[in-house]
Amino acid sequence: MRIICLIILSLSLVACNKPDPNPELKDPVYNDLHASAAEANQLLEAERKNLEGFEKELSDVVPQTGQIKYAQKRVRESKERITRLEQEKQYLELKIEARKREAKKSYSKAFKKGETWPDPQEWDSYQTEKRLRGAKRTWDAKERIKEAGLGQEKTPEPAAGGH
Repeated sequence: MRIICLIILSLSLVACNKPDPNPELKDPVYNDLHASAAEANQLLEAERKNLEGFEKELSDVVPQTGQIKYAQKRVRESKERITRLEQEKQYLELKIEARKREAKKSYSKAFKKGETWPDPQEWDSYQTEKRLRGAKRTWDAKERIKEAGLGQEKTPEPAAGGH
């Protein structure tokens, strides 16, 4: 009797192959976008707190001391950073929704074909693109020399004396 129950149980487990209702949770790109959105949200909240401090400093500035220009500049720059971070947050939210739809679509295609999902090549290309987007866009010759290890050798000093 036990053998029959084990056979029936094993067949029922093997035969049940249902698609995942939330495949996006297994998608590394989706998870990375979620992490980026959470980081952007933290930065936004931190910058809002900084702005409150800068506005307090602005209200406490002594008139006719020249400090008001610097206080106004800090407030203005903080507001600009907040605007940029809000835009980035909104962009990431839209990107997450689009990725969620794309993940469901590609998962259903892969499930019907019996292929593995998510595609590791897609993750590699995403990482490469992210690294390139985050790379510096300016060229600093001194920094490049340091990275290459050039210019660190000491040249021998000329001997004292001479003509």
